[in-house]
Amino acid sequence: MKHTIIFDEDHQILVQEIIGYFITDEAKQFGQLYNELLEGKPYRQLIVDLRQAGKMENRETRSVTNQMLNEGGITDVAFVGATAPIRMIAKVLMKLGSLKAESTFVKDMDEAISWIEKRRK
Repeated sequence: MKHTIIFDEDHQILVQEIIGYFITDEAKQFGQLYNELLEGKPYRQLIVDLRQAGKMENRETRSVTNQMLNEGGITDVAFVGATAPIRMIAKVLMKLGSLKAESTFVKDMDEAISWIEKRRK
């Protein structure tokens, strides 16, 4: 898998980078990693870096991605560098309630970290 996912210890945030085309099987793999990397952590927050992202495989990929975020108990998601079409798809999914996490679209990682940290109670 060319995409990456790490837990940023300094900020206590999961950081996922999508590089190129994103397929359903990769979404499932990320879902498993969410729980592994966040086990015992105080927050279930995620930054998704889309600056190098390509298209998603299909509608099932979007559905599985949302399912994995929900099953992982992700509470907040900051999308970095999303294109207009990606923002539109994500906003529709949020309005339909299929993505239960609070989310936002930001320009860079600093803005994403700031937004995530402000959401902590």
